[in-house]
Amino acid sequence: MATVVTFGEAMLRLSPPGRQRLEQARSLELWPAGSELNVAVGLARLGTTCAWVSRLPSTPLGRAVDAHARAHGVDTSFVQWSEDARLGLYFVEVADPPRSSSALYDRAESAFATLDPEAFGWTAILEGTDAFHVSGITPALSESCARATADALTAARAAGCHTSYDVNLRRLLTTPERAAEHLESVAGLLDAVLCSQHDALALFAVGEAEALRDRLGVPLVVLSWATDTGRARAAVGETIEELRREEYQAVDPIGSGDAFAAGFLHGLLTADLRRALELGDAASALKLTIPGDAPVITPEEVDALLGSTEARVHR
Repeated sequence: MATVVTFGEAMLRLSPPGRQRLEQARSLELWPAGSELNVAVGLARLGTTCAWVSRLPSTPLGRAVDAHARAHGVDTSFVQWSEDARLGLYFVEVADPPRSSSALYDRAESAFATLDPEAFGWTAILEGTDAFHVSGITPALSESCARATADALTAARAAGCHTSYDVNLRRLLTTPERAAEHLESVAGLLDAVLCSQHDALALFAVGEAEALRDRLGVPLVVLSWATDTGRARAAVGETIEELRREEYQAVDPIGSGDAFAAGFLHGLLTADLRRALELGDAASALKLTIPGDAPVITPEEVDALLGSTEARVHR
């Protein structure tokens, strides 16, 4: 039985090689993608038993996503299959400053966005599970996805699971006002909220972890933000933990937040809040060096980064 269950959409990401613009490209690199799928992959690779719940089309593209998840050790036995739906796509231009990386979605009416909330037997899915994770992307996809998210969190709370929610504001899918409304509607079912300072300011006009925790009334909030020289994170729960590190050059900036969530949850389930923050930050830093969306990392790499003097976490 899975220690952690995640719930969310998967897509295929298509990116031009070599920092090209989409309009220049004559070939595209293909990567399975999706926030909760990325978290599941990261957890499995770090040694936490994990299942990913989703809905895929019964097409070669859907099967490719399923094979990707299983190849990294993720249990996909709760994935539903659709005979007459499509897999969402998104196109990403990875860029170096001063040009920003950008995304173009083609995911409307996907198999996942058109799911039936009544089709998921959450009590059976969550039996014996320790933790449930979802992001703000999932409820932003459709009203049925929003209902399924609330149903899943309600069942997870009833099952005694630790529940976590990564805000992940996507302005191409929703507005800050709608994202804040949904988060507030499920806040009473959450044990932990992960958020960037940028998103916290957009949703609630607060920029500190303690203020966001008080605003939502959740036991634990983790906030991340950029500094002049790198990145800082603060976790405010029963204790307060903070760390700062220098920034690393990004081969691919997509998915580093999901890698953080995976490392953080792995640490929270196996150690303590300090270790969770360190593991999450190290996993996130390593993901920056890896092309594609998934954190294809190992526990040994994470431990080596935390133990090194050149790329250590500054406390």
